[in-house]
Amino acid sequence: MFYFKLAKTNLKKNSRIYTPFLLSIIFLVVMNVVMQVLLENKGMDTLQGADSAKVMFGLGSRVIIIFTLIFSIYTNSFLLKQRKKEFGLYNILGMGKSELTRVLFWESLLSYVITLVGGLVVGTIFSRLCFLVLGRMIQAAEVFKFEFSVKSYLTIVLLFAGVFLVLFLLNVVHIRRVNPIDLLKGGQKGEKEPKTKWISAILGIGFIVAGYIISVTIESPLKAINLFFIAVILVIVGTYSLFMSSSIMILKFLKNKKGYYYQPNHFISVSSMIYRMKQNAAGLASISILCTMVLVTLSTTGSLYLGMDNLLRNRNPYDFSATVTENSDEMRVKFESVMKKHNVKIKELKDYTTEANIMAIKKGEHYELLEKGNFNMSDFSKAEYFEVMTQAEYEKNATEKINLAPSKVALYSMSDPYEESTIKFGDLQYDVQNKIKHVDFLPKMEGIMNMHVLVMANKEDVAQLVKDFKIPAEEAVAETTVFMNIEGSDENRLAAAKELKSTIRETEQSQPISSMDIDRKDSQMFIGGFLFLGLIFGITFTLATGIIIYYKQISEGYQDQERFSIMQRVGMSHKEVKNTIHGQILMVFFFPIALAAIHLVFAFPMIDKLLMLFGLSNTQLFLYVSLGTIGIFLLIYLFMYWQTSKVYYSLVERQA
Repeated sequence: MFYFKLAKTNLKKNSRIYTPFLLSIIFLVVMNVVMQVLLENKGMDTLQGADSAKVMFGLGSRVIIIFTLIFSIYTNSFLLKQRKKEFGLYNILGMGKSELTRVLFWESLLSYVITLVGGLVVGTIFSRLCFLVLGRMIQAAEVFKFEFSVKSYLTIVLLFAGVFLVLFLLNVVHIRRVNPIDLLKGGQKGEKEPKTKWISAILGIGFIVAGYIISVTIESPLKAINLFFIAVILVIVGTYSLFMSSSIMILKFLKNKKGYYYQPNHFISVSSMIYRMKQNAAGLASISILCTMVLVTLSTTGSLYLGMDNLLRNRNPYDFSATVTENSDEMRVKFESVMKKHNVKIKELKDYTTEANIMAIKKGEHYELLEKGNFNMSDFSKAEYFEVMTQAEYEKNATEKINLAPSKVALYSMSDPYEESTIKFGDLQYDVQNKIKHVDFLPKMEGIMNMHVLVMANKEDVAQLVKDFKIPAEEAVAETTVFMNIEGSDENRLAAAKELKSTIRETEQSQPISSMDIDRKDSQMFIGGFLFLGLIFGITFTLATGIIIYYKQISEGYQDQERFSIMQRVGMSHKEVKNTIHGQILMVFFFPIALAAIHLVFAFPMIDKLLMLFGLSNTQLFLYVSLGTIGIFLLIYLFMYWQTSKVYYSLVERQA
C-alpha cells in the first residue's frame, strides 16, 4: 500500500502538470467512444449508402486510434521531463529503480482508471449529443439513435489499457537507462548553441516550395488525387526542416544585428530561443502541422456541406433524366405515368439525341481518339469529351437558329472556352462557325474534364466523322436523353424517382440515370457524415495543439524562472521582464499559425480541384469558408495563447 499511497500523493502534488495530461487522455477516450458507438450502431445498417458510411467512419476511427497512441506518447514525454528531478531525488534518497517502477505502475494504473471512468461517462453523454447532431445532418434522426454497445465500450477499455501499458514501459525503460545524477538535473538540463545546418535548411525550404508548386500548377482534378499525398508529405517534411534549421538561421541572423540584439527585450528573447530551439523546433513544427490539418479539414468539409446545392446541381442538371437507346416516346410516357401516380407535377419534359460520343486528347493542333477501356489515368486526366448532335436536333430545343454551312460546326464548351477558329479530329478539319455561349436545355457544368457539344450540319457529316476518325461502333450509337423538372412534396418526389429508376433499370441496364432527389438523400448521408468527421478531427487536432502549447509553456516556464530572477537582480525592471516575456511568447506562438495559413493558401488550388471530384465547382464558396475557418481558428488560437501565457507568467514571476 505504500507505493499506492505515494503514487496517489504524487498525482495530487503534480496536479499542475498531471491535470492537462489526464484531461487530454479523457478527451481522447471521449473521441474514441463516439467513433466506436457510431460504428456499432444498428441504425447505420438502415441508412442509404450504409456500406460507404461504415467505410468512412471505419477509416475515421482508425485515424483517431493512431492519433491517440501518438499523442499519448507525445504528452507523456513532456510529463516525464518535468518529473525527472523528482525521480532523481527519490533515487538518491534510497529508492531503487525497482521501487520507482512500482510507483510508476500505480501512477499509471490510477491514471488509467481516472481517465477511463471520466472518459466513458463524458463520452456516453457526448455521444448522445453527437447522435442528435449527426442525425440532423444526414436527415435520419428517426432511425439513427444512440444505443449502448458492450462491444464498443470493451474496445475502449482494451485500447486504453494498451496505451497506458506502452506509456508505462517507455517510462520504465527511460528511468532504468538514466543514472540518478542525470535524472536530478534532467529537468534543468540546458542545450548547447545549435549549429546552423545550411543543407537541411535549403532542403526544408525546397521541400515546401516543391509541394507548393505541385499544388498551384495542377490543372486536372484527377492529377490532384495522385499528387495530393506527395505534396502533403513534402510540406510536412519541409515544415519540420524549416523549424529545425531555418529558425536557427533567422535567430543567429538577429543575434548578429548588433543594433537589434543588444536591447534588453531582444537580447533575452533571442539568446534563450537559440539555446532552446532544438527542442522548440519539433513542438513548433507539430503545432504548425496540426493547425494546417484543422484548417484544411474544416474548410473542405464545411465547403462540401454548405455547397451541397451546387454539388447536386452539377451532378444532376435536371430533376430527373435517363439516357436510352430504344424508343424515347415510351420513356416519356413512363415519366408522365409515374409522376401522376405519385401526385408530382411535371414542369418541363424534353429530350435530345446525340449521334456519337467522343473522348479525345488534344495533341498539338489536332485531337486524337481515346478509346474507352484503352487508356491510363494520365490520358484520362487530359481527355476532353464531345457529344455530337445534328443541327436539327440542336434547334429542336434551342431558342436560336445556327444555320450551319456544309462541313462547318458549332461548338458549346461547358467548362473552358474553345478559343480557336478551327477544330481537327485526326486529319479532318472543320471551321467553327458558331461558338455557343449558352444552351437552354444543357446547363453549364464544371467537372472532371472539359465537356463539349459538337453540332454538325446533318447526319451525313456525322457519319463521315465516325468513319474517318475511326470512332468505335459502340460509341457511335444514337442515344436519347429524356429529362424533366418537377414540382411536388419531397416525399412524393423521392418515391416517384425511386420507382421510375427501378422501372428504367429493367429495360436499360447500362444507361445513365440521374435523380436530384435520390442523390440529395444519398449526399446528405455521405456529406453530413463527412462534415461530422471533419468536426471530430478539427476538435481533436485543436485540443492537441492546445496541449502541446500548454506543456511547452510549463517546460519553458520552469527553465526560465532562474534566468529572469538573475536578470532582475542585475537591474532589469519588472516591466521589462513582462515585455520580454510577451515578445518571446508572441514570436513563438504566431510563427506556426502564420505558416499554417500560408500552407492553406498554397493548398487552395489543389483542394479546389479535389472538390470538383465531388461535384463542387463553387470556388468562391470554398474561398469564403476557408477565410471564415482561418478567422474562427485564429480566435481559438488567441484564447489558447492568452490562457497558456498566464501559466508561463505565473511560473516565471514567482521568482521575478
